[in-house]
Amino acid sequence: MAELNLIPEKIVKDSVERIVKRYKISAEQAEEFFLDEALKSKNFMENALEFSEKKNFSKWNEYRKIMKKTKKNIYYFLRQYKHEPEEKIKEKFDELKKALKKEKIEKTMDLHKELLSMHISSKERIEFYPEFYKKIFEITGTPESLLDVSCGFNYFSLVFSGLKKLNFVGTEYKKEFVEQMKEYFDLIKDSKIKGKGFLLDLKNTDFETRNELMDLNNGKNFDVVFLFKLIPVMEREKKGLTENLLDLIPAKWIILSCSKESMTKKEKIAFRETTIMKKFIKENSLYLNAKIDFPNEIVFVVKRE
Repeated sequence: MAELNLIPEKIVKDSVERIVKRYKISAEQAEEFFLDEALKSKNFMENALEFSEKKNFSKWNEYRKIMKKTKKNIYYFLRQYKHEPEEKIKEKFDELKKALKKEKIEKTMDLHKELLSMHISSKERIEFYPEFYKKIFEITGTPESLLDVSCGFNYFSLVFSGLKKLNFVGTEYKKEFVEQMKEYFDLIKDSKIKGKGFLLDLKNTDFETRNELMDLNNGKNFDVVFLFKLIPVMEREKKGLTENLLDLIPAKWIILSCSKESMTKKEKIAFRETTIMKKFIKENSLYLNAKIDFPNEIVFVVKRE
């Protein structure tokens, strides 16, 4: 584009460096977001060359406006897209399906990791999933049944859990992700890990939800439930949204977790997140058995008193 020649490289380079220093985004994406806003401003385009020659061009009012809009767009982009585009996910899942029809599950570990990397939460655990599960199950004991609420793609990690036999139920609010879960567990039905997907919107539940979940576990409570990074997110969306959450959860052991670093910005949030978690544990009269520290996640192993 001819207009790009009117934006000095110095401004573009400096802007990209400022953005990637603060946000979890690539330099290429940062440049795309910045140029998208810069090209909309006639004032900026007409005066960019002049201001780039000044020592403190970053204090130019028009430039600051563009950077503010750019950062706002990036923030909402990162908050919205917790996972890769669905067409990319489908393409990779189709690849895994073909592989599972020809090979044993042990031969498809790399494809499982690739799918785990396509969701922001599971991506952070890829390098230490076996240790992650080991440390949790050392406290809870080896579960025979497991409920994973708002699981994302975490069910692809069960192959790294060390569990030989398991009844698994994962919940998601997107119908297509529940259907994908069903397809996956149908493909590995010959293994001793049996799984089901359950459509669940935590903002719209009723009294029967608990019973429906128990029915998926032969009418019994689950040994363990995962609520990974869920409590802080729900509380930020709406105060009190977690108030009756545990009434839906038929499980002995409850595994909670929170992030140490912001999903969007390169900033430490461990103190803020753990404060929310401690409040939730206290208000629900839960007994804290252990607090486990992982690279970008703090896990709380609790049970009802």
